[in-house]
Amino acid sequence: MRPDDVQTGTPLSDVQTPALLLDIGSAERNLRRMVDFLADRPVGLRPHVKLFRATPQLARMQLEAGAIGMTCAKVSEAEVLAEAGIADILIANEVVGAGKLRRLAALARRCDVKVGVDSRGNVEALSQAAQEQEASIGVLVEVNIGHNRCGVAPFEPALALVRLVLSKPGLRFKGLMGYDGHCTLKVNEEQREPLSLKANRLLADTRKYVEEAGIDVEIVSGSGTFTYRFASAVDGVTEVQAGSYLLMDTAFREHGVREFDPTLSVLTTVISRPTYPGADGMVIVDAGRKSISPMLGLPEVKRPAGGSVLALSDEHTRVTFGGDARIPQVGEQVEIMVRDANATINQFDRFHVVRDGTLEAIWPIPLCGDHT
Repeated sequence: MRPDDVQTGTPLSDVQTPALLLDIGSAERNLRRMVDFLADRPVGLRPHVKLFRATPQLARMQLEAGAIGMTCAKVSEAEVLAEAGIADILIANEVVGAGKLRRLAALARRCDVKVGVDSRGNVEALSQAAQEQEASIGVLVEVNIGHNRCGVAPFEPALALVRLVLSKPGLRFKGLMGYDGHCTLKVNEEQREPLSLKANRLLADTRKYVEEAGIDVEIVSGSGTFTYRFASAVDGVTEVQAGSYLLMDTAFREHGVREFDPTLSVLTTVISRPTYPGADGMVIVDAGRKSISPMLGLPEVKRPAGGSVLALSDEHTRVTFGGDARIPQVGEQVEIMVRDANATINQFDRFHVVRDGTLEAIWPIPLCGDHT
């Protein structure tokens, strides 16, 4: 049976491995928690889709729950969203290069697409691409609020770039964006709130600076799953780009985001029970680093109980069972929690969507792999 041949209602024991499982019930609960949290705040949810590579079913799920639009990282993701009928898209990144700009301008003729900028040359090239295709492209000036990646400096440098955008045909100035990425895995829980508040207040203060110059700022966008609680409390921020909250992984929980449940696991099969000295309690399963990312540490075993991941190689994982735990036999399944969702999803071409232990659907994961 090929992976595509499994039907709705198939028990997990019949799913070929390795397979990426998505517990859809947990994802639905995560979405409701986020929507409920933001319900009484004047801040919209514009979820980032890079985690799940713009899989349309997950994007639509969030829009139906009240998200104001989608955030993505590159043109190919925006194209997938537009093809799925999603109209309000922010590429929270700089798009550079003639080919990508042509695609962006073509996309802008089909939907409301917005893009980040942080340099004069990019603004000028963006305007040229828009004019060539008679398109209108929304623009957010990206402000460096402490992450020290992309972004122009706050206040006067940001204002100068805003004025340039306003002067260029084919461009519509929509607002500002900034990312407090330095407040995520890089800091401990006690540091996160004050650092995020400081960063997002800097973004909001830059908005005031621009507005005091007589320029309307419609959108102030930023933050993520680690910091949405803090950014959404800052007066002047209009939307948060939290994306990982929906599917979650165990690394996020370990680093302080505990209000959302992990939804992802990799289903594997025991292919060997070693008998060499020192291998007591060990099994080898048919998935390794090419299926399960260890970048953020070794993952946990979900089932059967009592297992621990010892090491991953390319196509194998050593799992040990200690104490009174029953050691699974060759052919039995071992389910391993996803610790690093971004780098694990990136290695699969489909979600096996599971509800209450039974396969509900298979959702193809879009390629979005042309590095655009």
